[in-house]
Amino acid sequence: MPGLCIGILLLIGFGCTTAYKIPTPTVELLETGFSVSIPDEEGVKVVAFNVNRNRNFTSFINEGQYNVRLTEPQNGRWTTNFSSVPLRSQDVLYLWTSVQHQKAVYQDLAQPLPVCNLGGEYRPRGCSPGDDDFTDDNQLSTEDSALEPTAPSVCEPSESQVSPQIGVSICKGQLLFEETFDQLNESLWIHDVRLPLDSKDAEFVLYDGKAKVHDGNLVIEPLLWSSYRPDLSIANSRLDLSERCTGTHNRIKECILHSTGSGPSGIMPPIVTPRISTKETFAFQYGRIEIRAKLPKGDWIVPLLLLEPLTEWYGQSGYESGQLRVALARGNSVLRMPRGKLVDGRSLYGGPVLSTDAHQREDLWLSKRKISHFGDDFHTYSLDWSSNRLLFSVDGQVYGEMLNGFTELDENPRWKQGGPMAPFDKMFYISLGVSVGGFGDFVDHLRTATYEKPWANYHPQAKLQFHQAQDQWLPTWKQPALKIDYVRVFATDN
Repeated sequence: MPGLCIGILLLIGFGCTTAYKIPTPTVELLETGFSVSIPDEEGVKVVAFNVNRNRNFTSFINEGQYNVRLTEPQNGRWTTNFSSVPLRSQDVLYLWTSVQHQKAVYQDLAQPLPVCNLGGEYRPRGCSPGDDDFTDDNQLSTEDSALEPTAPSVCEPSESQVSPQIGVSICKGQLLFEETFDQLNESLWIHDVRLPLDSKDAEFVLYDGKAKVHDGNLVIEPLLWSSYRPDLSIANSRLDLSERCTGTHNRIKECILHSTGSGPSGIMPPIVTPRISTKETFAFQYGRIEIRAKLPKGDWIVPLLLLEPLTEWYGQSGYESGQLRVALARGNSVLRMPRGKLVDGRSLYGGPVLSTDAHQREDLWLSKRKISHFGDDFHTYSLDWSSNRLLFSVDGQVYGEMLNGFTELDENPRWKQGGPMAPFDKMFYISLGVSVGGFGDFVDHLRTATYEKPWANYHPQAKLQFHQAQDQWLPTWKQPALKIDYVRVFATDN
């Protein structure tokens, strides 16, 4: 509204004598990144830009993945270049701008900026209809792992889409991605280095370390903190993950660990484990993913065979944009609910994650029970994801189907703005790892064959309670590693 100081969050002094409105920033693509600028105006003293790729901002407190503070304009503009940022056609930039004008500070959040809609001389492959191949920087075909999609001789178009985009039709049943782990291709798989952020759901781990390949299998094995950093006490210590940190939501909380006091920060994460993903290299919308894996065995270990949202269109906290569990079986050999139901490694689960609440997950997931632990052998776990259903199977046998209608759960009103499968109507990427403990996968009062779950969900000292029970759970870790033979993604037959 003209004449009012809209957007002022801080007044340095008193009064409001002039109206200022932050101009719409100009964002242009560069050969290896992008530039952001606004025009200079009389009275502007400081300008700051905060940018996230594929993660929206929930407040002006959050610092962006890419951020800068400028104190001088150049040639009549406040401008900066963010270089060495490989952008893909499916990427979306989120931007908030802070401007000190005279003695007032203004802040403004821009609308989401799809990369293909940006200006500049350079455009990622896939933005133009004539593009017929992957960009060199994001090409999926490598000597030992992911394949460039090859269409069948007779092509029936599929609803599947991939990122990076290809300029030809994707055919039903087409192989879109394959990784056989003859070696670990670190240009395809990106390692997480971060602390889980969500205190309502956070597992008792730090994600760090390198996954390994052995005998043609990916091996992801959790370690005790004492094995990870024998030189650093689990209590009264500090660790800065620094530039290695991959956290993007809140870098202070995800990248700097400080154990002190008796609350949630009383000790370091008791467990450290590798976690890898295709977040920077491959994502898809609708398709069938197959993962042949041998699941871990050991109390409170959970395998992570996930699809996670590439762009958090529906929100970034509490699984507002969803997560898909291709499969999981808890590592416990015996685990009973308070009323006696068995939920141990002989029970296989698959389904969506839409909340941090463990009871809600348990009620929503599909399951299959067998007489032996799913970690005893390799099995092929599959999720067929289309625009109208989720179909789960193991070794070719379907054990559950979920149709659309997640909006009826009333978890997030923004889902109603999406398609019938919202929030599962966007691009998702592959994420592989293990978690240990936490609040989301274990309800309270569970009991193993010999002892009760040693921590209370949401208790300030839950992580410490788990750590102090190490003599109970560590002897059960006879096979703590997740082993994966291959991962394949096919275009859906819908």
